[in-house]
Amino acid sequence: MGIKSSLGLLFAIALVLGLVRSDFSFKSKAHGPRVELSFWNGFTGPDGIVMLGLVRRFNEENPDIQVTMQRMDWATYYNKLMVAALDDRGPEVFVLQSSWLTRMNRAGFVARINDVYAGEKGVPANDFDPQVIQQVHVGDAYIGVPLDIWPFGLYSNADELKAAGFVDAQGNARPPTTKVEFLKAASTLQHMGPDGHPDVWGYALTNWRFNFQALLTQFDGYYFNKQGRADLANPGNVAALTFMASLNEGKRLIPPPENGLGWVGFRQKKVGMVIDGIFMVGDLLRLDDFHYVGAPLPVIGKHAGTLAESHTLCVRKALGERQSAAAKKFIRFLSDNSVEWAKAGQVPARRSVRDTEEFKKLPVQSAFAKQIPNMQYMPKTTVIFELNQELDFAVEKVIRGRSTPVAALEEANKHVQAFLDRDKTERTGEDAQ
Repeated sequence: MGIKSSLGLLFAIALVLGLVRSDFSFKSKAHGPRVELSFWNGFTGPDGIVMLGLVRRFNEENPDIQVTMQRMDWATYYNKLMVAALDDRGPEVFVLQSSWLTRMNRAGFVARINDVYAGEKGVPANDFDPQVIQQVHVGDAYIGVPLDIWPFGLYSNADELKAAGFVDAQGNARPPTTKVEFLKAASTLQHMGPDGHPDVWGYALTNWRFNFQALLTQFDGYYFNKQGRADLANPGNVAALTFMASLNEGKRLIPPPENGLGWVGFRQKKVGMVIDGIFMVGDLLRLDDFHYVGAPLPVIGKHAGTLAESHTLCVRKALGERQSAAAKKFIRFLSDNSVEWAKAGQVPARRSVRDTEEFKKLPVQSAFAKQIPNMQYMPKTTVIFELNQELDFAVEKVIRGRSTPVAALEEANKHVQAFLDRDKTERTGEDAQ
């Protein structure tokens, strides 16, 4: 090839490259630079893998937005979120458990997102059950979008139920539905070993506080009275905790507190039944040789009821217009596709999603969802951490036989009220009455 031909070829290549660059520059100017969003959550288990898949799908469908997900343990999550957000370095989108919304909103970095619910493409507020949407409603504003609901229910070993005769008309395992049936199952599923001690327990406590809170709803228990003062030693709470204590007395229907079986024992087939949240389904999905069934809590108290929480999608305050729009688009996407999130072990917060055949095919999730009309959330309070801590102490004292339910709850009540009084003084400068 001659010099003139070579120069001509180089000129042609340069011209083509120049045109490509010009075209790229034109597109960048026309559409603006890609919006970067940071998304924080505490989904460190199997649920995190599902959420990561949803994030990747959103990024593929929205090339002008790039969402980067960061997962961290819930035990340290809120401290890190608070520090980062107060320094204006927080994520643009983040997850809050519904019970923490009031405390984090007080810190002043949770944005109002009423427009997420507006318009044809908005998330319809009437698609949520009243007690669910109420969790994110503050004054005249919405400060988040409920992604899911996690009710607590009963997990049972299906093979053990069948062997003990707890079956329906079709011969399928039938979990207990009443107090009498529950106590009978807890006793019948218990297998004694040659040393006179159970090799398999019929029932075991998992997270003690959660187990207590799931039951207190059935006994009409609550946390604060109508005046907003702590009232933890109310008759309903005492009745729920008394029932829990009774399981460790007399026939000893639960393992000793130091045994530590709980959820692990259930997975290992050393426990026949446990009460836990829907979020534990993901752990069971990894077991190939374990047949289990999920069901609403048996009616132990006066009526059906259970504890519930929600993961809430929130946006940080003071975002630029494009970042804010991108963040809200991402939240709508997750809400619209929450049936995929349900497969990780959740109940979708939106009724229309729960009505789909795809969700109804998830046996445990759909069974736990039946409890939604009777579920109870934690109270909206800025002292949620202190409340949970005091309840942990109270329940542990009773289960270990170190205190009566009344004494333990009265002690917890005194401390929680002190926290409420201090919070009011710090907030208003007035002494609490």
